Amino acid sequence: MRISHKKYDVFISFRGEDTRTNFTAQLHQALSDRSIESYIDYNLVKGDEVGPALTKAIDDSHMSLVVFSKDYATSKWCLDELVHILQCRKLNGHVVIPVFYNIDPSHVRHQKESYQMAFARFERELAHSKSHVDKVSEWKAALNLAANISGWDSRKYRDDTQVIGNIVEDVLQKLALMYPNELKDIVKVDENSEHIELLLKTIPRIGIWGMSGIGKTTIAKQMFSKNFAHYDNVCFLEKISEDSEKFGPIYVCNQLLRELLKREITASDVHGLHTFITRRLFRKKVFIVLDDVNNTTQLDDLCRVLGDLGPNSRLIITTRDRHTLGGKVDEIYEVKTWKLRDSLKLFSLRAFKQDHPLKGYERVSERAVECAGGVPLALEVLGSHFHSRKQEFWESELNLYENKGEAFPDIQKVLRTSYNGLSWRQKEMFLDIAFFFKGENKDIVTRILDAFGFNATSGIEILEDKTLITISNNDRIQMHDLLQKMAFDIVREEYNDRGKRSRLRDAKDICDVLGNNKGSDAIEGIIFDLSQKVDIHVQADAFKLMHKLRFLKFHIPKGKKKLGTVHLPENIMPFFDKLKYLE
Repeated sequence: MRISHKKYDVFISFRGEDTRTNFTAQLHQALSDRSIESYIDYNLVKGDEVGPALTKAIDDSHMSLVVFSKDYATSKWCLDELVHILQCRKLNGHVVIPVFYNIDPSHVRHQKESYQMAFARFERELAHSKSHVDKVSEWKAALNLAANISGWDSRKYRDDTQVIGNIVEDVLQKLALMYPNELKDIVKVDENSEHIELLLKTIPRIGIWGMSGIGKTTIAKQMFSKNFAHYDNVCFLEKISEDSEKFGPIYVCNQLLRELLKREITASDVHGLHTFITRRLFRKKVFIVLDDVNNTTQLDDLCRVLGDLGPNSRLIITTRDRHTLGGKVDEIYEVKTWKLRDSLKLFSLRAFKQDHPLKGYERVSERAVECAGGVPLALEVLGSHFHSRKQEFWESELNLYENKGEAFPDIQKVLRTSYNGLSWRQKEMFLDIAFFFKGENKDIVTRILDAFGFNATSGIEILEDKTLITISNNDRIQMHDLLQKMAFDIVREEYNDRGKRSRLRDAKDICDVLGNNKGSDAIEGIIFDLSQKVDIHVQADAFKLMHKLRFLKFHIPKGKKKLGTVHLPENIMPFFDKLKYLE
């Protein structure tokens, strides 16, 4: 746990006479059991000056747990501690977690009951001095501010053990967010994080959109860890799509409420507490991250629970599907791929455990980074894959990827999440674009896909929303190389027999199928690159079984020379019942 420059993880502020021997002692032990370094006043070395030692301990802690009990306000010492803790919160982002031990938070917030009695005594004792009167006002303001921060109310739990368990988990989560993120250390603040940091200053609701593996969650965590200490209620809800699919939407909504309200939530509470929740959250300054929301219904349910947030609150939503964000955010930011310099640093950290390649590995490292295409996930996977491997292994694997189009399984597993969410027709369109139409004019591709029987206009828009394709400034359809490799893998996995795959584009595969009459009615499209050095004579029977062939193209890529020759029979058209495109 100890990976930071501060001496303590947690400072515990409490009234010793109320809680030292029971609740606070149990809390301290529970924190210690989870390797969380906490400071309480009986850690003072004999002879230390109490005031300076305590303020130094607060300064040297990541966060403070303030245990408000019945007699907390009777101690000037505790109140001075609280004032200093809140000053650290304001100036340094020091995290404050209030714990209301057997006391109503409103009594702390508005100084009622025992708190009212304590301040009545202070006001009598200190009435003769203006500076002391100001001190009392300062204490009251501190209590009001602290009691408005999201915390834990012990009265809502069956016993101390249960609430302490929840507090410890809360501390662990917040510490995990506070510790420096490794990616951030490598690249400092990349242009994505820098841009979103600027947006947060003025934009209440921000959508972070991008392909799988591009770093959306990492960026959201960076923003959350940097800013959450300045908000009253905070929540970072991860893997929403996965949890919603596993446990249902009500479970996810309950998780959101549990994080924000710090109380156990039943299924009926989502509707029963709706008005109370929305009113309460509107008055608060809250920071919420909804991570990996890729379904409009999911987001509708969560936004309905939250209602309208106050003007000083912030909401970040990450998604692979731009359409999901419609009407829910004020601005959508598309995450960019990483630049070469930062990509090489991240890759090197994984491959060599340092931020640059080992001597002699510079060229193969550049090739690997090029294969990753600026996608952080791919950089990490490839770096780990090549760690401690000899150059011969690097060369062999990179040749497979560059020449055969074979992708790395761990990368593909993540990338396929968007593809798996498509309808059958959308999947077919995606595969067609990957095989035949990457870099082609959008209008021309639309007409061809329409001729194939697809609803191309809406289909292309959906693929773009899901970041499976992009449309360039000159209106050409583009696709990340990793996604294209994924498409090749999907078709390759259809059958080991090349003649039974739906699409062909590899010259050797095509020569094998056409040259040896291995074609079948599974083949729907062939694109043959004539810049490859081949000479093949195709018999008429080679196309005899290709009843579903709808796309056939022999071409020379721009900037390349014709090196290949294909000899076709004179009349092949009678074989093509469904052919829509021939070039």
